[in-house]
Amino acid sequence: MTIEDRDYLFDQAQRLSEILNEECVELLGMLEKIEDRVAISRRINKLEDDGDHVFHAFADRLHAVEPDPERRMTIFQMARHIEDCVDMIDELSMTIVRYNTRTVSPGIKASVNAIAGCVKKEMHLLNILRTYNPENKELFIRAINEFDAFKVDFYKMYDMLIFGLFSQAHDTVDIIRSKAIYDAVKDIFKAFEVSADDCYKYVMARDNDNVDALGADK
Repeated sequence: MTIEDRDYLFDQAQRLSEILNEECVELLGMLEKIEDRVAISRRINKLEDDGDHVFHAFADRLHAVEPDPERRMTIFQMARHIEDCVDMIDELSMTIVRYNTRTVSPGIKASVNAIAGCVKKEMHLLNILRTYNPENKELFIRAINEFDAFKVDFYKMYDMLIFGLFSQAHDTVDIIRSKAIYDAVKDIFKAFEVSADDCYKYVMARDNDNVDALGADK
């Protein structure tokens, strides 16, 4: 794999992360103007479609330049799981529309803000991977731990939100609607966790082999 190939693949992976962030910005905007939820969901869907095109370009180039099947799959999965997160945020926006959500609870706002914060950490982690070497491994581990902390904190929040739904007086439809949204957010954090694991496996494979899994031929 040449330096040009490596840079192209990282460019595409970073573009996927940028699309993920753009979706979050739109999603936060949806919560501020919930009456515009349908139009905003369509914009998020367009971003998801853009993400599909970026991922397909990534996969096509990877297949052409990386002959080793195991290494190719390692790299493929890293981008694939970022793209999964892109898809899931689109699904979350459609869930908000599908359940005709007209009011936004503090719990929903807190959940989406948690997603937005986690996306920023994911972008930071990808930037570290791009310039990774064993000397900055401590920086990488710290970034992984910070990334993982969002999942732990949200799972605690999720339990509190679900407990609140079923322990307080709520309209049945509101319980169904809110739980569907919270579950969709939880699925996103599960996908983030897989993405973080992929990054960790990438670094471990590189350290063990003493070869960059996205290495460039000199």
